[in-house]
Amino acid sequence: MLLSLIKYMQGYVYVQLTGYAPERFLNLCGSRDILIWNLTPLKDGEGYCFCISVRGFFQLKPILKKTRTHIRVLKRTGAPFAAFRYRRRRVFAAGILFFGILLWYLSGFVWNIEINGNSYLSEEVILDFLAEENASFGTRKSRISCESLEEALRSRYDEVIWTSIKIYGTKMTVDVQENLLPAEEYETAPDTVYDIVASKDGVITDIITRSGTPLVAAGTEVKAGDLLVSGRIGVTDDSGEVAQYLYHSSDADIYARVVYPYEDVIETNYTDVVKTGEIHRDYSVMAGDTLLSNPFFHNPYTDCQVTSDTWQLHLTDNFYLPVWFTRHSYEEVTKTEKTHSEEEIQQIATKNLQNFLEDLEEKGIQILEKNVMIEHTGEHYVARGTIVVRESVVSYQPTEQTGTGEAGQNTDESE
Repeated sequence: MLLSLIKYMQGYVYVQLTGYAPERFLNLCGSRDILIWNLTPLKDGEGYCFCISVRGFFQLKPILKKTRTHIRVLKRTGAPFAAFRYRRRRVFAAGILFFGILLWYLSGFVWNIEINGNSYLSEEVILDFLAEENASFGTRKSRISCESLEEALRSRYDEVIWTSIKIYGTKMTVDVQENLLPAEEYETAPDTVYDIVASKDGVITDIITRSGTPLVAAGTEVKAGDLLVSGRIGVTDDSGEVAQYLYHSSDADIYARVVYPYEDVIETNYTDVVKTGEIHRDYSVMAGDTLLSNPFFHNPYTDCQVTSDTWQLHLTDNFYLPVWFTRHSYEEVTKTEKTHSEEEIQQIATKNLQNFLEDLEEKGIQILEKNVMIEHTGEHYVARGTIVVRESVVSYQPTEQTGTGEAGQNTDESE
């Protein structure tokens, strides 16, 4: 697109070449670096049609004489010809000049922000951060320090371990890399001592301790927040009494039998929506904060579904402007009140339960039992019961220490 814009600004002509040696003419153009494009042979095979720049056209005279060929201009295209054509229309020329100045002014602002690599942090969070740092949409590029923004983003969010912020044209690109370790690995810093506590209520089924002092065994019923493995290890003397404590972050795999309550309400009556196939479309333009809508459009449907598609105006991949076009599609529908049969209720309840179980399994949770019953309570049905699962209940909290020694190994020096 940029190359086409350059060709248009310089101006070019579409010509027809005929004569004694048109192929030799083309070879001489190539040897003298005269660019031609859109080359097509004539139907009778006696010549060619092609496009050539205005500058290149005025370099053809010696080549035409040497090859005994003739050239005829079929069409003139480009800014120089348009300017000559409208040279007496001063208002038009003033409008072109104003448009050029406006483009130059708008090129000094950021009008598009692209965010890549985020997983934990949503785009809304990062956009809010940029707004707080006065580096959001509509900010002058000269007021934005990419290096300062990168440092502030890493300092604000611990999840971000690397970031790169660049501005090309009117587009800001924010590339981030986040720490993808599991929460328990991410939260335990090397120089910090942690206990393992229960994240949920349940009955311990398996416990494998690699470091720390286990305080529960298989079959123990625990509540959320109960201490499971302590990071404090007691060292006893000859009399069997604790002489001092050593501290080391706990590390263990602990699984428990956890009960999830389940409830799903299914309405007996529902509205059936059917599309008729009739569609009306409307368009609007947003220029900055000003919305320009079609004053002559009215929605002809009583019941309809509305979808909107929005795209931003840009001249190149990195030159965006504060102009958005929106297409609104109004699709007519008919609504009918219906009642679910008992068989449909059963199918819906089964599907919803299956989706709930699949969500648990995607998180690595093992399903042990399903105890769900469907009850009819007048205007709706309720699928109610419990789901018994086996899952990890490991979470961390800092170990309470009574003395300070080496990093990761503290001792109690009191008698």
